[in-house]
Amino acid sequence: MTLTSDMNSAGYYNKEQFHKVLKVLNQIVDYLGKFEKYYDRNFNFSKLVKLLRIPQSQTDDIIHLLLNFQEKFENVFTKYKIRRYLMNNQAYLIAEKKVKSEVIDAPLIIEISSSHIELLNDIIYIFKHIKRGNGFDIVKNGSELLAKVKKLRDTHPYLFETKGNGIVYPSELGLKLGELIISYNKSNKKIQTVNIGNHKFVVSKDG
Repeated sequence: MTLTSDMNSAGYYNKEQFHKVLKVLNQIVDYLGKFEKYYDRNFNFSKLVKLLRIPQSQTDDIIHLLLNFQEKFENVFTKYKIRRYLMNNQAYLIAEKKVKSEVIDAPLIIEISSSHIELLNDIIYIFKHIKRGNGFDIVKNGSELLAKVKKLRDTHPYLFETKGNGIVYPSELGLKLGELIISYNKSNKKIQTVNIGNHKFVVSKDG
């Protein structure tokens, strides 16, 4: 994890080594995401550091980095979100004011087809692991992915929310259902019924 030794004579970090560091940091962030369902438990960060083969001496530095990010998002960006913006081959970060989400109330019992379950699986996987939390611009046309989002949103609008400018995100309900679907698929299990909060999803066969 030490970067100073990875710098070349020109003062730049070794690309391969820096990529490894970024990969490890992303892994740490992904592990932190698992905190969501276990707030009442202690997160053994020392064990994670050992698992990822990070020198124990740098544990405090990594924790400081995470807490620093948390402090900035809580205090500096409370009412804003940041996103990447490209102009003239230069990468910028811009701050956009958060807008109130538009979410449609979901019925307590929801029948959803197996094909729509597959659609949501693809959408949530891409949202989390490829788009890294960025929404879907459904104003644009021609993308197979956007067609999937529009199709599922038309049938089950409560699985999505709009945050302005035509940008669509999975709603809290849609995200939780999608994560369950992904988990079931990893275990080669089929979903027949699933409860999320006060809502019950019943999966029906297509046709």
